[in-house]
Formats: sequence, C-alpha cells, structure tokens
Amino acid sequence: MTTTGSTAASSSDQKEHSSAAPQASLRQTGAGASATTRALSLEALFSTILENLKLLLLGPVIVGLVAFGIVNALPKWYTSVAYLNLNEAGARAADALMRSPPVLDKVLAEFKAPQNTVEARRAFLDGIRRIVVAPGELQRTSSLYRLEYSDRDPRVAQKVNSLFVEAWLESTKPPPEKRSTIEAEIARRDLRAKSLSQLTDRLQKDATSLVSQNSQEGELATSITKLIEKRDENLATIDSLRNSLNGVSRDVVFGAPDLPEEPSWPKKGMITILAGFVTGLLLLMFVILRRFWSVRT
Repeated sequence: MTTTGSTAASSSDQKEHSSAAPQASLRQTGAGASATTRALSLEALFSTILENLKLLLLGPVIVGLVAFGIVNALPKWYTSVAYLNLNEAGARAADALMRSPPVLDKVLAEFKAPQNTVEARRAFLDGIRRIVVAPGELQRTSSLYRLEYSDRDPRVAQKVNSLFVEAWLESTKPPPEKRSTIEAEIARRDLRAKSLSQLTDRLQKDATSLVSQNSQEGELATSITKLIEKRDENLATIDSLRNSLNGVSRDVVFGAPDLPEEPSWPKKGMITILAGFVTGLLLLMFVILRRFWSVRT
C-alpha cells in the first residue's frame, strides 16, 4: 500500500532527475563547443601562417641581408688587450688611477685625441678604455684582469693601451717629497743595519774569550741571536722601502697590449641574426593581428 508521502517523494525525485539531465547535457555541449573552438582557432592560426609563409620566410632573410650590408659599411673598431695580474682591489685601484687627470694627461701628451677641450679629450680616452675580469675568472676571486682600449686603427689601439700601462705604473711611484723621505729612511736604516752587522760579527769572533771570562755562554748566545733578528728585520724593511720607490712592479703585466687583427665591433653575425629574428617575430605578430582584425570585421 502506498501512502501520499511516498507518492510525493517519488514525484519530486523524478523532477530532480528530469531537471539535472538537461544541465548535464548543456555542460557537455559547452565543453564540446570550447574544444571545437580551440581546434578551429589552432587550425585558423596554422592556416594563416601557411598562407603568409612566403612573407614570413623572405622578410627576415631580406632584412638580414640588408643588415649585413649596413654592418659592412659601418666603421670597424679594434680592441687591444693587456692582461694584468691583479686581484679585485688592485684592479679597482688601477682603474681609479687610470681615470685620474694626471694619468690621462700623460697619455694625451703622446696621443692627440679628436676633441677640442682638455676635458673632452680626457672623457674620450676614458670612455673607450675599461678593465674587466678575464674570461673564465670570477669577479670576487679573480687574479687576472683585462685592460682594453678600442680604436678604428689597430696600431693606435695598441699604442694607447701601452701608454695607459706605462702611465699607470709611473703613477704608483711616490711623489718627489715622499720619495725624499723614503730615501732618507733607507739611508738611516742602512747605517743601522751595518752597525748591527759589525756588532754581531765582533761578538761572534770574541765569543770564546768573553765566555771564558764571564762564564755566561747562554746569555751571550741569546744576545747574538737577538741582534741577528733585529738586523734581518731591518734589512727586510729596507727592501720594502726600496720596492715602494719603484711603485707597482712590472711583473703585474702578465700580457703586454696586443695588436688586434680582427675587429671587435660591429659583430656581423650577431647583428645579422638578431635583425632577422626580430623581423620574423614582428611579421608573425602582424599576420596574426591582421587575421584577427579581418575575422572581427
């Protein structure tokens, strides 16, 4: 026997099933439509590319050839390279000195830069000279740097780079007043070193007689040892002072400025390939936008 409540429940279930079925079919229809739209969009994109394939291929080739011709007509620059055995702090110090007016003026005394004023000539020299980490080295741990100078004439590039090296090494030497002070200190310490050497030699010669008279062999040996240590320390200081008179050693120049044979700029291959790639990308965007605009209108 069926009741009124069970009859109502069954009728409501039928209504829910009947309403859910159209919704599911609508979702399936929407998904199928979106997949079809995507397929049609990809097909339209490929069709558009195939229709304009000649333009997309010939355009970059023509632009690349034109860029290659322009690059060949541009003036060529050559870069002379010198290798310096310096750490990061030494390279920064060398770069700062090479930027200073005294060093730039020494270079300008031997090379006539193509500018009208002194400031402009200094800026011209400094603008095409640089110190960079050698290939294969890391910035923080590098012990080898490249000094580069570029010019349209490879011989001029080598000459100016050599002038920079010479002017930089000369600038590391002390000025006249400081040089006089260092030389006086060297003379004073040299006399002291000679006195210590004479005293040490005398003590070593008279050691036997002194020990027999005083019977203090251990104390005498200690005194001689201290004198020898002071003499050696004094001689080491003299060597350091003499080295400071010469400035930075020429041993830091690991490789002298070379004479470049191949131009460093313009880079024909890179510019030609880049021009062709950019042209192809722009043409592809133009073709797609034109197709999109025609479909909308």
